[in-house]
Amino acid sequence: MEYTVKPICLGQIGADQSGFTYMAFPGIPLFLDVAYFMIKGAEKTILIDTGSWAALMAKYWPGKGEDFQTFEESLEKEGMTPDDVDIIITSHLHHDHIGNHFKCKNAEVYVQVDEWDFARAPHPLQAQYYPKDMMDQIADSNLKLIRGDYELFPGIRIVHTPGHTPGTQSICVDTKEGKTVVVGQCSIYQTFESPAEVLPEGHPFAQWEVFTQSIATDINQAYWSCVQVKRMADVLIPCHGPGFDERTKKYLPESMQ
Repeated sequence: MEYTVKPICLGQIGADQSGFTYMAFPGIPLFLDVAYFMIKGAEKTILIDTGSWAALMAKYWPGKGEDFQTFEESLEKEGMTPDDVDIIITSHLHHDHIGNHFKCKNAEVYVQVDEWDFARAPHPLQAQYYPKDMMDQIADSNLKLIRGDYELFPGIRIVHTPGHTPGTQSICVDTKEGKTVVVGQCSIYQTFESPAEVLPEGHPFAQWEVFTQSIATDINQAYWSCVQVKRMADVLIPCHGPGFDERTKKYLPESMQ
């Protein structure tokens, strides 16, 4: 069966590019898309993440945020309400990916065991990304804990891609374009550029196959997960874009505009 994957942008949040292209391009501001993704073509309504909103993110992230639309407004454009959501595949449990989970009262919420265990007792450097009240909301949901790779339906596969967090997962979906991978790691399109093509000649990072994100519980593991999804995908969709909305297309690499 072939599906389609639709990015739905709720807003944006400011950041520095070096947070997503490890140790490279510091001081270059960009805006991340705050987004979730809808898998169309299945018998059930499936979302990947649920995004967040500016006032909530401001409690846990120093970048300036802006809202484009609410979660409810975005679903209404699809002819749905939060009660219509059957499944939420959670890329990881950071606040900007689960902000609207609690509104989807009927949804099964898929999370890696390693992610759930870490979220309940995070390292101090990571604790602000896992607010306790939000973790309590997840605990009260219809939580489905999985371990490792998992076939949700034929043509929709959850892939464990740790490093950004212990239980980060990406989603590989069969589409007419081939294997479309929504990357669960905190990534942008620039994360997956070939360093040799965008860094000055002779740069010491030019031998890398990809960059990786700087926020990580295991930076070496995060690198190999980025390599894994880049090799796997015919179409690669990083979870933070940018470019899912007209207001953030200008932050795409020039080759993708």
